[in-house]
Amino acid sequence: MSTIAHKEELPKGLPFLGNSMLFLGLGILALSLTGTEWLPFNMPRSWYQSPAIWQLLALCLSCGGVAVLKQVSSTEMKHAERNHVSQKKEDWMPEEQGQRFQTLFVYTKENCPLCEEAAEILEDYAAYLPPADFVDIYSDPALVEQFGTCVPVVAFDGKIRFRGRINEVLLRRLIAASPVTKAVGATQSGCGCNKQSCGCKRPTSQLESNGCGNNCRCA
Repeated sequence: MSTIAHKEELPKGLPFLGNSMLFLGLGILALSLTGTEWLPFNMPRSWYQSPAIWQLLALCLSCGGVAVLKQVSSTEMKHAERNHVSQKKEDWMPEEQGQRFQTLFVYTKENCPLCEEAAEILEDYAAYLPPADFVDIYSDPALVEQFGTCVPVVAFDGKIRFRGRINEVLLRRLIAASPVTKAVGATQSGCGCNKQSCGCKRPTSQLESNGCGNNCRCA
């Protein structure tokens, strides 16, 4: 099983760093263009010997500051959008309260923004869903072959419902149309293939058909 980082945290000093880099770079660039004769102090010797280096430094600082501030702005916009969406979610609830489904598997991989987005959405609807089990597809070559190009893949009770991205409208419809179940875990062990030699421990409720497919270890 793998874990997913749910929220993108913004370092507290990042806006100050971005502004400092930008203004310092612009200040150095302005001095290189207007001259330093009016300053009450002398600049370092390298300022007069290698002005091109200082201009390059000013350009790097300015571009770096812009990049940092752009990242800050993008992150703040994402947070604002998530808060707005969360407020809308608070106004929605199914007619019948309680948990739907018995199992919830999310097939993911590392460095997957859509996987993080899916984890956040499922967390928002956790009151109506069983605890999510996150499975890294690279833990099983068969999963890589099956889901390698379409993660995240979300399966309820063994039936795949979403690939690539969760559509919240469809998720709400699915929750509203599904019966409430009090059973949190699987109620049957074994793979359902009816072979006594099978060592598969997956519950039948996790499977899309009456069998364990690529996970079966039958002789």
